[in-house]
Amino acid sequence: MIKFTDEQIKLAEQLLITVMKKEPIVEYKELGDRVSPPIHHRQVPRHIGVISELCFQLGLPFLSAKVVTKGVNVAGEGFYKLYTQYFPDAKKLTSKEVFSEELKKIRECTEWYKLADYLHIDLDLPRPTVKSEVTPSIRILPMSSKEEFPGMSIEDVQEDFFLGELKKRNGIFYFRRVGMYAPEGSLVLFQFDNLIIASANLHSIEKFDTPEKEQYYGAYQFDIKTLEVFQPITVAEINKIDGNITRFSQSKQEINSSFISEIEELIKRKQMALLADELPVQESPKLKEGAKKQVLVNSYERNYKARQQCIDYYGCHCSVCDFEFAKFYGDEFEGKIHVHHLKALSEINEEYEVDPINDLRPVCPNCHLALHSKVGDKPYTIEELKEKIYRN
Repeated sequence: MIKFTDEQIKLAEQLLITVMKKEPIVEYKELGDRVSPPIHHRQVPRHIGVISELCFQLGLPFLSAKVVTKGVNVAGEGFYKLYTQYFPDAKKLTSKEVFSEELKKIRECTEWYKLADYLHIDLDLPRPTVKSEVTPSIRILPMSSKEEFPGMSIEDVQEDFFLGELKKRNGIFYFRRVGMYAPEGSLVLFQFDNLIIASANLHSIEKFDTPEKEQYYGAYQFDIKTLEVFQPITVAEINKIDGNITRFSQSKQEINSSFISEIEELIKRKQMALLADELPVQESPKLKEGAKKQVLVNSYERNYKARQQCIDYYGCHCSVCDFEFAKFYGDEFEGKIHVHHLKALSEINEEYEVDPINDLRPVCPNCHLALHSKVGDKPYTIEELKEKIYRN
């Protein structure tokens, strides 16, 4: 964490007082004059920038957004520059839009006691009600496709990292620069490519005195027994549960913990039910000759973006028998369906790119198994299987 000077602690205290008194903004000179001895207004921006850096590490809004230039009534360019350094996606917004959005977060935040506690500031700030049973925290942890997983698809990250490397490390997940502030037992949702693709419970966080390999400043320890990978979850699906989550970014967002049951149920619905012939080789060591080819075709069928586009186009009913899970089992089974690849194995090569509309079809598990039951390289066609159903 950041080491603070006396001046910075005094400024942080005054800013927290503006939160308590619900003052919307404060000018640089006015804020500097509230401190004893006073701090020149030209020195204030540098100090409050450090305060916002600590706010980021504690998972709080940038408190420096409250400090404005006299007569302008918006935060200066220094605030926008600092903010977009931590949240590059915010460059799509104007400085005024970022300023307004952050002021709203400051007003709605109920965890300012974290900043006061860290700096040993004695203020009567609201604190969470102590309950006999603590509700787990829910955090969204963004992962960088450029720095951490360059050139990797969602499926690669899920299978190679989460089900491979992370398990080998016994749940150790290294982070760069600053880490996430979250209590032990928090449910962490891993965000990649603007989708939630995995989850696990946090066991602990370790901060390193000196960076390891000159880039890692600490590590999360996750409970590997709680690790789940699933069909990607969109921001729209999260927003239906917690309306305050409107977009994914590089910020470490927090979902209201009262929605823990709904989030866990969503993850459960997103679990992929795999046929026996869809299991990766390492999970089925007794597979006979031809298993490698079978996994190859299923790797296309399990491409989540292609899969979703196929379902969006054709719907969630089986293309062979017209079975629909939600109609038969109830609404909680909405969206459950397998996706079948129409192309024969002999037609697929390394350069092949799947076409979700022309190459894939939604099918129920029974028909999917039947389609792949034909002797030889080519599966039954959907038309051939339909003829067998009608014939019988």
